[in-house]
Amino acid sequence: YETTESSARFYCAEVVLALDAIHNLGYIHRDIKPDNMLLDARGHLKLADFGTCVKMDKDGLVRSDTAVGTPDYISPEILKSQSTTGVYGREVDWWSVGVFLYEMLLGETPFYAESLVGTYHKIMNHRENLAFPEEIPLSTEARSLICAFLTDRSIRLGKNGVGEVKAHLFFTNHTEWTWETIRKGINKKKMKKTEN
Repeated sequence: YETTESSARFYCAEVVLALDAIHNLGYIHRDIKPDNMLLDARGHLKLADFGTCVKMDKDGLVRSDTAVGTPDYISPEILKSQSTTGVYGREVDWWSVGVFLYEMLLGETPFYAESLVGTYHKIMNHRENLAFPEEIPLSTEARSLICAFLTDRSIRLGKNGVGEVKAHLFFTNHTEWTWETIRKGINKKKMKKTEN
């Protein structure tokens, strides 16, 4: 991967907007990953594959006894729901956004292991296993956002709504676009550079 931070910010922001729409409809996606993201003719990101989507109850929660999602992107609280009734909310999608951003900027998922058991162990022990390779430059804002997503659900960014995600410095400390203008167009040259 050679995704610039500018491109990563743009595509991450588009995922934020897509999730906001899904969450406002009362659903949790539960399988946010690059394979479920498509680009339209204008270069805008669209979420796909709603097979694991589930309707939230009136409290914004889901009760499930099945761990669903893709191993590298699955949140600890979904893993904990395996064989027992787990209760979780929108925060599971924000965890996956953190994995997606990490992968765009660093070229691999943060908790990858050679085995499924190893990956799940790293996710469940994320406090000890989240690391940033020193040889890859990463802004303070990008690191902060990733850490804010890949943390305990009780303090995870997005838990209290999309507003706190949109207000993060990673999204506000630049001049490329605003939340109001992002869907109006993209720079075709930047898109071609990202594709190459």
